[in-house]
Amino acid sequence: MASNKTYAPVITGLPHTPSNSRPSNSIVKRHEEPVIRGSRRFWLDGSVILNGYCVKRTAELDEILPKVAESWSVEEIADWWSSGARNPGALFVEDTINSWSACLPDPLGGALAFSFSVQGKSFVSTSIVELAHSIEEHGITLEKEPLFQIERLMLGNGGLTPASYKGVQSLEPFQYFVLQGNQVFTKHYKVRENLQSASLLELFTILRSDVQSSVQAIADSNSQQVISHLTGGFDSRLVLSAVLNLGLSDRVNIFCSGPEGSTDRIIADGLTRQYGLNRVDGAGLTTAPTTNMSERLMGALFASGGITNTGPFGREIAVPVSAMGGGYGEVLRTFFGNRKITNARDQIDTSVLVSSYLPTANPKGSYLSPDAIAEISSLLRTKFDYLSHLYQDIDFIGDAFYTHNRNRYHIGQTSLLWSRVGSRFDPLYSVAGFELARRSTQHVRSANVVGHDLLESLKPDLLSWPFDYDRYSKDLLQLRKRREIRSWPQNDDKISFSKGLTPECETDSTFLSVLKQLNATEPKLSAAQRKAKVDEANGLGVNFWQVVYKETGQELLSSALEKTNGTALQGTVYTEYIHKLSTSNTLNKKQLRDLYSLGGIMAWLSFG
Repeated sequence: MASNKTYAPVITGLPHTPSNSRPSNSIVKRHEEPVIRGSRRFWLDGSVILNGYCVKRTAELDEILPKVAESWSVEEIADWWSSGARNPGALFVEDTINSWSACLPDPLGGALAFSFSVQGKSFVSTSIVELAHSIEEHGITLEKEPLFQIERLMLGNGGLTPASYKGVQSLEPFQYFVLQGNQVFTKHYKVRENLQSASLLELFTILRSDVQSSVQAIADSNSQQVISHLTGGFDSRLVLSAVLNLGLSDRVNIFCSGPEGSTDRIIADGLTRQYGLNRVDGAGLTTAPTTNMSERLMGALFASGGITNTGPFGREIAVPVSAMGGGYGEVLRTFFGNRKITNARDQIDTSVLVSSYLPTANPKGSYLSPDAIAEISSLLRTKFDYLSHLYQDIDFIGDAFYTHNRNRYHIGQTSLLWSRVGSRFDPLYSVAGFELARRSTQHVRSANVVGHDLLESLKPDLLSWPFDYDRYSKDLLQLRKRREIRSWPQNDDKISFSKGLTPECETDSTFLSVLKQLNATEPKLSAAQRKAKVDEANGLGVNFWQVVYKETGQELLSSALEKTNGTALQGTVYTEYIHKLSTSNTLNKKQLRDLYSLGGIMAWLSFG
């Protein structure tokens, strides 16, 4: 099968040589030609809404990139891009005459931008995989960063440690890279500054327009299928409110992943019947079908270059689907903001901060080394000091931390990875929404007033149908009146489902190639053995598969440990504990969880 995967561009800056009197830089993007304006070459990574148009691949830039861009300064290109681009994605620009290049992530930084400089050579990309590949092609060996993986264990994502390889740096939101010759410079977008004079009402109006124009652009795109995910939660219903407000229910298909009888499914079915929604039986952007539990657990970690364990496995090729979700809804409300970080003098206190954000940081009984815990704790404090200086509002720092870290390294990165397969969109993405939340009080963010008012302005009756839990919190009821919640009408009409498109897949991937090197076997159970495993899982209070694949997980962990004799972890985890996990006949609930999380990390550090 011919591969039509898309890859991120890589900028390479090289020092002067006998044949080249001055440092130079250039951009390479595999299998995709640039859009050209004069001496400028432009590429896109990801899928974005750009000035009201849906742009999913580089070639589509040609329709909306102004001819005058051939003479714009890099700052003017950055202003044009950052003021018009929404959704995780990045614009790459190369000036072939003046020897400069730029990597311009979306303003909220959902497209992680990485840089690495050594020996007079510089590399920039929005893919850690492509960055590492290009660096190694120049004869430079990258060393993996175990601290990034320890951070994933402690926080659920990276970001304090900037990348999964040592020496690699990443940008913060509202920043972009410019390469002059072989020198990398970090520049700042003006888009947030340009909103500072806007009133709260004006910011809300811009946010509302952003959501509407994003949904409209996605619906107007040439995607063969447009799918919006719907659960019992708030953010996916907020996206639905825009779909219904714009009269797009015939174009936008609805998918719910909940099994029949689940709360998510009951709510999605109720809304389907109430509003005549079109349902599909698939999410559109789905991982490659596999019966291999090892691939399910570790495929995404290998495919993302150690950044995340969610997303494609690396075998998915392409599918003409635009899938919408409720990501970035958390930016409009509080996520971390209610966690305590200050002492009695209202100053950031390291011990309070660490206990709020790193509950596993207690060295007693931990398999993490004291040095690893101390390093992550120090990085956390440094980040909060940076955010405190940047935003000058102690009440907002926790929620700023969400936008700067988790939202980017989890939501944004996953969205970008899927947009190299199809197109993954988060219509709630809005710089104005972020600025509105920043200027709101912690009480307003805790109440989700912005989200409530936005949904009410788009499709108010959606607030009257049940959610997965009561969304009229104590905080919200102090600021808004409760709407009476209606019961679902008795309706037994069968819901029909259209076929959802799914990605084509290759038979091999980075992870499956590695798996062939490992001494791990897939279990095959008799009926009696299966029943025994069910009983064991029920007794431990764990999922059935965790018990069934215990031996496989132990074989993988043993192979990884043997490969490097534990040195890949560089003292961050006690190897005695890993040895126990890989050899013990009986493991408790916590140890089973550790077996799979540490197994994936060890496998990537040792073999990836």
